[in-house]
Amino acid sequence: MLTTTDISHFVHSVIKKIWLEDISKDYNTLNLLKESSLQSAFYSHLRRRLKDDFLAKNNLKIFPEYVIGKQKADLAVVVIDPDKAKDYPLRDCVTEVISVIEMKHKDKYVSEKHFNDDVTKTLSYIKKSTFNTMYYLAFIREMYFNPGEVTNWVTSKQALKARGKLTEMYSYGDLETNKMVWHVIEH
Repeated sequence: MLTTTDISHFVHSVIKKIWLEDISKDYNTLNLLKESSLQSAFYSHLRRRLKDDFLAKNNLKIFPEYVIGKQKADLAVVVIDPDKAKDYPLRDCVTEVISVIEMKHKDKYVSEKHFNDDVTKTLSYIKKSTFNTMYYLAFIREMYFNPGEVTNWVTSKQALKARGKLTEMYSYGDLETNKMVWHVIEH
């Protein structure tokens, strides 16, 4: 079995690859209607790319709507204790939270508040975390910008607080190319 750090690094590379390759392809082939389809696609690609053998050997589970405090994260990769699962509810058998992903898929008419709320929510997870978890924001914004006008969802001040724990994955329309662009920024 791999160390938690090795697992985290591998899962991190897979999540970035899913965003840049699989989710962008799903979007371009018109397979992502709303946020729920983005969440479903991400779950499916994560299961496929991590493979059942890797998940089983490392006691990894992928849970949508994973409860953290009084909130629910869109998707989480966790390590469970399978022996404990024989006697306790599965939610009580998590020994490590490897990754947490918050997702948004919104059109140009939706307020930026929805995205900013997920940034705030994720930063609250980081602040309260008792695990060595990597956090991700996966945002599709169907709005077109000149590339020079695009800023990150995470501010510089927020990035300092989340240093080494947060990866921002985002997509927006490029007015110059008339195509969606896909980026990953590690804070």
